[in-house]
Amino acid sequence: MADSKKVLNELRTKLRCASIAQIGGFLPPANPMTSWFGKGCLPVGELLPVWNGKPLFPLLQIRISELPFCPPALDDVEMLVLFHNDSYYRNNGQHGDGWMIKEFQSLKGLQFIPTSSYSSSIKPFPIHWLEVDDDAPGWEDAWEIVDLDPVNKDENASDAFFDEFNRYSMTKVGGYPTEIQHGVGNLDEFVFQVGSEEKPNWMWGDNGIGYFFKSPTGEWRWSYQCY
Repeated sequence: MADSKKVLNELRTKLRCASIAQIGGFLPPANPMTSWFGKGCLPVGELLPVWNGKPLFPLLQIRISELPFCPPALDDVEMLVLFHNDSYYRNNGQHGDGWMIKEFQSLKGLQFIPTSSYSSSIKPFPIHWLEVDDDAPGWEDAWEIVDLDPVNKDENASDAFFDEFNRYSMTKVGGYPTEIQHGVGNLDEFVFQVGSEEKPNWMWGDNGIGYFFKSPTGEWRWSYQCY
């Protein structure tokens, strides 16, 4: 019992800050160069990235200065746009294989992409960000951080692991990847996730989550899970 409490207390010291996306429910801002779900920008004159002969669409745009919490991987970025295709996603597909992330160090020269230039069923919504400081890992990922064996042997402690810790499954920047069926892993390189969001009409499979990671050399990769 004492060991399990000690482990849970240690885990409480490992909680992470995150910026949680509040999607819609307010008027679009006067300045369009802000965070959006289903809308994004590119430099003037630059065409949409293309995959299998079709343009990708902007799934998520993050204006970094709006984030109450920003992970170090985005310190030198002013605007990030995640592009995706409208019909298929390949788990662990390489950057450019049906998805692409573009990072901009300045807003200068950026303009919004007209919706008529791509195909998407998403309804665009602006985003507000809310900071949390208590995002916890899921069961499998937590084993990478603490030894949960004492918790696993203590029914009350196991219940506390799931009942007393917050895990945010919506679109967020920072924090821990919210696992669904199994551990996501690669916790040190996790940057943001995109949840299945009802308002914009976006879903990964059956209420899944897409996870996005950035290596120390600046290379992006992704994976997803669903029910």
